[in-house]
Amino acid sequence: MIVGLGETGYSVAKYLYAAGIEFEVTDSDVAPGRLSDLKALVPGAQLYPLESGLLQRADEIILSPGVPLSLPVLQDARSKGITLTGDVAMFGELARAPIVAITGSNGKSTVTSMVGVLASSQLSGVKVAGNIGTPCLDVLAASASLYVLEVSSFQLEVATSLSVKVAACLNLSPDHLDRYARVEDYYKTKGNIYNRCEIAVVNRNCAIEFDTPADATISFGTNAPENDTQFGLVGAENNPVLTQGSTELMLAGDLQIKGKHNVQNALAALAIGYAADLEMGAMVEDLKEFQGLAHRCEWVGDFSGVTYVNDSKATNIGASISAVEGFAQTKNIVLILGGEGKGADFTLMAQAIGDCVKRVLVFGRAADEIQTALQDVVAVQLVDSFNAVVDEAIGAAESGDIVLFSPACASFDMFENYQVRGDEFKRLLLEKLS
Repeated sequence: MIVGLGETGYSVAKYLYAAGIEFEVTDSDVAPGRLSDLKALVPGAQLYPLESGLLQRADEIILSPGVPLSLPVLQDARSKGITLTGDVAMFGELARAPIVAITGSNGKSTVTSMVGVLASSQLSGVKVAGNIGTPCLDVLAASASLYVLEVSSFQLEVATSLSVKVAACLNLSPDHLDRYARVEDYYKTKGNIYNRCEIAVVNRNCAIEFDTPADATISFGTNAPENDTQFGLVGAENNPVLTQGSTELMLAGDLQIKGKHNVQNALAALAIGYAADLEMGAMVEDLKEFQGLAHRCEWVGDFSGVTYVNDSKATNIGASISAVEGFAQTKNIVLILGGEGKGADFTLMAQAIGDCVKRVLVFGRAADEIQTALQDVVAVQLVDSFNAVVDEAIGAAESGDIVLFSPACASFDMFENYQVRGDEFKRLLLEKLS
């Protein structure tokens, strides 16, 4: 039984259909986006409502990431001995090539892409998939030499025994508190990535410690490394050297992608690539050419001395804090926040804002909440539409400023996803400034 007919649910349906395995599909939405594709794939296919009696007919239930494991109908099915799984858990059992699995609150798409690029320049048959966009079952292939997967906490709720060559949790900050009762539950779920890994890559600056293999743990962090299993930074703060142990690898300034958070992402990618047996010299040269991803601290343009940055992928507070800290040296950021807050505590942003943010513009469902949390530390202005927030940002910025669109919120109060939100931000900017 497939629960949820989004991109992942449809990917699972394609796999099961090709394998000749009988399945049914249920969704709380009577008209999910992939229903027409399912009916084209399986003539006569039916979509059933999500209800307990239906689930209890199943031998196995395959959850889409957006479906909370805590739903009473799912807990009832589990109590009756029915197996609950997901596409990542299935993939772990089916894949025959080594798997690199990457999670974290922030930066996981960037690091997954980095590792994919670094590996692809040295190996043929590298497949990049998972939460980054392409469902993992879609890339399952006998020709694969290495899988690089971005894995979300939602996927790790059921992928508790994922067997991987390299596992990495990049960082942790509060997120998805509309789904988890406590932030500790969210962190614990992230830790599932290490349950059955050969080599663990960990962040030395992360306050949460996980059980990892004592003799096969590699770390990265912003401090100086102590041995060859550690990656870190030495030298001047404004342009430090990335190092492995005492070996200098590259200057932070040689990276195409800017911001302190991207220096940490680069360290993580190098540590993961090293754990996956990639050649270091080639990785360093390829990393210098990495251009970054759309919607992740993406440079949009410089107009009248103002730099505009699209960080729509920042769907939680931790991501926005990282972005602000990455550009903090400018001391004059016009910050745009807003969207669906997901139960987050926006007072956590107050310390990060410090004296580097001169003004905050807020929009969307969480606007009042954000204003209340930040108004004592920075000038905050509520704006009633997305078009108007771009107008206000342009009007507020002066030469030498950075306009940073890093919402700290999900997009679904106003947009289909963060990509659509980011594209609209760029479209409006270019329309108004060109």
